[in-house]
Amino acid sequence: MKPAKAIKKLFKFGKKQAAASKGKGAKAAYDWPSGIRVGLVGHANSGKTVYFTVLNEECKISKDLQISVTDNATSHALLANRRSIWGLGTTSQVGTVVDLQGERAFPEPTTKDLVLVFNAILNGSRNVSVVSYDYPGKAISITSTEEPQDKVRDFMAGCHGLIFFYDPKVMGSELENQAHVASFVSMLESLAPQDRRLPIPIALVINKADVLPGFTGDDQVVLISPEDEHLLSGDFDLFLNRILTSDSIGADSAWAGSVRSVLVKLTDFLRVVVGRTLDFQIFFVSNVGREPEKIGEDVGRSIYKPPTKILPAGVKAPFYWLLNSILRHRFISKFRSVAKTAAILSLIWIALYSLPFLVHFKYLLPRTQLVEQEILRANAGQVFTTSGDERRQIVTAYARYENSKWVKWIFERFKAPSGKIRQFYREFDIGESVKRLDALIGRFNGVVSDSSLWPRYNPSAESLLVSENLAGIVAAFEEFHTGDETTVLYTRSGRILKYWELFTAFIAARGDTAVSGQLIEQVDFDNKTFASDQSGAEKQLGSTLTEKLQSRKEVVTQKEVAKQASIELDDLIAEVNGNNDPEYRLDRAVTRLRRIKGDLDPGADAQAIRTIDRYLREVRDWSRKQTFTYRVETVPENGHLHLEVTGRGESATWSQQTQIFEGDEYNIEWQINDDIHIAFDELRHTCNWGNAPSDKKVLIGKYSLFDLEKGVSFDNIGKQVSISLKPALADRLPKLEK
Repeated sequence: MKPAKAIKKLFKFGKKQAAASKGKGAKAAYDWPSGIRVGLVGHANSGKTVYFTVLNEECKISKDLQISVTDNATSHALLANRRSIWGLGTTSQVGTVVDLQGERAFPEPTTKDLVLVFNAILNGSRNVSVVSYDYPGKAISITSTEEPQDKVRDFMAGCHGLIFFYDPKVMGSELENQAHVASFVSMLESLAPQDRRLPIPIALVINKADVLPGFTGDDQVVLISPEDEHLLSGDFDLFLNRILTSDSIGADSAWAGSVRSVLVKLTDFLRVVVGRTLDFQIFFVSNVGREPEKIGEDVGRSIYKPPTKILPAGVKAPFYWLLNSILRHRFISKFRSVAKTAAILSLIWIALYSLPFLVHFKYLLPRTQLVEQEILRANAGQVFTTSGDERRQIVTAYARYENSKWVKWIFERFKAPSGKIRQFYREFDIGESVKRLDALIGRFNGVVSDSSLWPRYNPSAESLLVSENLAGIVAAFEEFHTGDETTVLYTRSGRILKYWELFTAFIAARGDTAVSGQLIEQVDFDNKTFASDQSGAEKQLGSTLTEKLQSRKEVVTQKEVAKQASIELDDLIAEVNGNNDPEYRLDRAVTRLRRIKGDLDPGADAQAIRTIDRYLREVRDWSRKQTFTYRVETVPENGHLHLEVTGRGESATWSQQTQIFEGDEYNIEWQINDDIHIAFDELRHTCNWGNAPSDKKVLIGKYSLFDLEKGVSFDNIGKQVSISLKPALADRLPKLEK
């Protein structure tokens, strides 16, 4: 199938699936006007109706948000409410109509629902159609059976954004408060159940904020500052703590108490929102600007009279924020849709483009290589042990690969390396392998002739330390010692490996003459028995081995040296343990101990060697990151510190953002050569988490942690800080104990 036809069929399938998914959904029960749908979720007496009325008035003179009503029903309702709240009436005389001042009164509780339709102009340029809905507040109660409840739910389900209205007057009744919060949570869960992301912007409006102690107006309307918005994606408890401790709230104790009380009462609601959306904000709003006068009571509510002068606070802010968030959300959704389409097209293109590669690299080339791999596996990976028939099979497989259409049309660049492999097997000559073996014997002879290149015996591990070069030579001999046992490669490499076995046994025995005699006898036997099969390189190796082992004499001074080293170690124990200088304990003492260890006899002084090894292991721990606990003993004049450990010469990032006060204990990770950065902030100095402190100090040097324990002086401000480590560093230094 051609790519164009495949893509066309895929899009047809996508259209059918989209049509099917639309058909599965139930038809909407109510017909709502088109436009941005904004839902106001609030109980009876929460102030929704008054909010719409005052919002309409405020936006008449606003620059960033203007509202124009587009239908008669909305216009009539808002005008009637305005006349009631402001106490306006009209009268007419002959040819004249004038306003009269009448009784001010809040609108009666909403008994009939009303769809509100208007245009909103944002920032003087963006014109959008807005649809909202006013309804009896009882319709959202969790115990309500009011008629419009289903209609309210239907409207909210299709909203592009929601504003939740909370009346702080219900805080005095715990049961009433819980019922309101439960209905809010129920509404949210109907939008995004099971902790999924909330798909639309959410605003929480604390209406009638004028009743809260400490509320003074517009400066307190928006609760979550821009720098704290990231907290909405994290833990609720962290969010609550950060908000309540922010400077803007903590500066006024009365206002801080009011905010705390409201947020605590709304905890269940906030837990559902925080962590599920970044499009969330909390507003404190007053529709009239001051607490109205109470003039009576009715069933389930008090009756209030609007104040003489209406001074709204923050009424525009929630609506303005919500509309901007909705428009931004729409833009992002369109962008995601475009990105998704681009991703699908990319995947289709990748699949079509990758098909030839899958055929080539998953089938054609592996099938060819498998023939070669199986033959080599049967010959222990050695080409020189393969038969002529086996090599012809490999040549045929690569020739078939080169002649395939895929390679000729698309992967032509693979023909050249395939041809080289084919040519190698066709022209293979065992004589070249013999030359390579003799070259390896020559390299081995070079090692034997220079005793400084010999393997070293490690007495503590009772093993030989073989250089990488020598290990590679021996491994190559073992590769030749495979396959047909009658070939010159097999027999010659076998003799060399026997020399290697006896040579290493001689070194491990520390010059035992009996072992060296075995090696000399073996060389002599091979020279007499296999003289006609030996190459010049093999004969030269035998000669070098005989010469070195016959002339080598073991210097018999080890016992005396070991005895003196043991005495020196006994004297050094008290000296090391009594010196708390880290440079001595971790450096100079190490040098002496390593020398003593080299002089000790592994057989007679095994315990002493283990003592030194244990000390050296503990010293090595100081070159790796270790955890240390420090306690700030004194910080002058109620200041605080910031402390960070970095590598040598690195700058501090102050990423932990931790303030350290007198008496605090913290853990740090430190190793030898690390730098320690300490910043000091005085009491009234603005804290920038170590970036702009009152003064700072960097402890550098190999043992900077020990300098920290001695105390830190900040010379620029004349302050000194004392810090202790638990346990003291002297107690953590390695000890030399037999």
